[in-house]
Amino acid sequence: MTDIFKKCFKNAMEEGGGSRKAAMENGSSINVEKPQGKARIRGPVGQMIAATDELTPEEIAEHEALRNDLTEIMDLHDISQAAIARSIGVSGGALSAWRSSKYTGDSKRIAEKVANYLILARERSELPQGDIKFVLTSIAKKVHEVARIAHRDGEIALVYGDAGLGKTRAVKEYYAANPDVILIEADLGYSAKVLFVELCRRLNIEPDQSLHDMLDAVVYKLKKTGRLIIVDEAEHLPYKALEMLRRVYDKAGTGILLVGMPRLLFNLRGKRGEYAQLYSRVGIAAKVEHLRESDTEALVKAAIPGTNGVWKTFHKEALGNTRRLSKLINRSQRVASINKMPITADVVEETSKLLII
Repeated sequence: MTDIFKKCFKNAMEEGGGSRKAAMENGSSINVEKPQGKARIRGPVGQMIAATDELTPEEIAEHEALRNDLTEIMDLHDISQAAIARSIGVSGGALSAWRSSKYTGDSKRIAEKVANYLILARERSELPQGDIKFVLTSIAKKVHEVARIAHRDGEIALVYGDAGLGKTRAVKEYYAANPDVILIEADLGYSAKVLFVELCRRLNIEPDQSLHDMLDAVVYKLKKTGRLIIVDEAEHLPYKALEMLRRVYDKAGTGILLVGMPRLLFNLRGKRGEYAQLYSRVGIAAKVEHLRESDTEALVKAAIPGTNGVWKTFHKEALGNTRRLSKLINRSQRVASINKMPITADVVEETSKLLII
């Protein structure tokens, strides 16, 4: 197969030009997207929204069909009118008035926005649904093993590795399987106080203004419980937050698992090793590496049964990164679905060129 995806973006951007047949005539073997014109309505309406101010009888019928389609989408997917209004960039009152045929403003503008919203909604409904099934890869297995040690032995443990390897998915699976685990997903806004307010909430403790009092309350609640605290993306925690987690470990004997990027290790040690009191508490530190061939094979076969040896192409193009593999699988499924064809090595290779990670 040659010249796969040739002119696909050009075809996708040409208004109204766009069936798979037209793409084939232009020399493209596979369409990456279903092209769409900005104001063209697909489906039950099948007409172009007019640009004049007054509505003709045909346009009135079009608008009524759009209202019915929108109501159907809202009911089917349990989407509120307010959410749709935010999505299309109009006020909730304007959309409500338009839906009840009482809008006194530019109803054609709202109809065009609704039409484009419905086009996208239909395309999304045709995509393969759901996340890739969890598979206990070598990465996930290592994360679970370290989590179990910290959980069972009441240790401070550390798992670190590059972005996109599946660390977060692995800790979420461990959390889901162990009801006594507390999972905190840190971000750049996390200070020591934010962290302990979150811990208090997870432990059904009323957060206090005093950080010291919250620390005491958390320690009291966790002491002799054998629970585990997991902090994902822990590289975002400042030193004070990490030090206070150490105090929870010291006073309550609670296991703590810190998961994050390689700089987490540096944060625990300090620039000149000045955080020895903190780092010395780490009982186990494990670095996770890239996906093995057997991991990719298991993930691809779980997501796309019956693909035989195509997993080898997936492995080559994924570069050992779980997140890239996940995106590659989803994207390849989309391309195959649009073109009504099986997922082949050519499809995977060409789809890979569209990924930036």
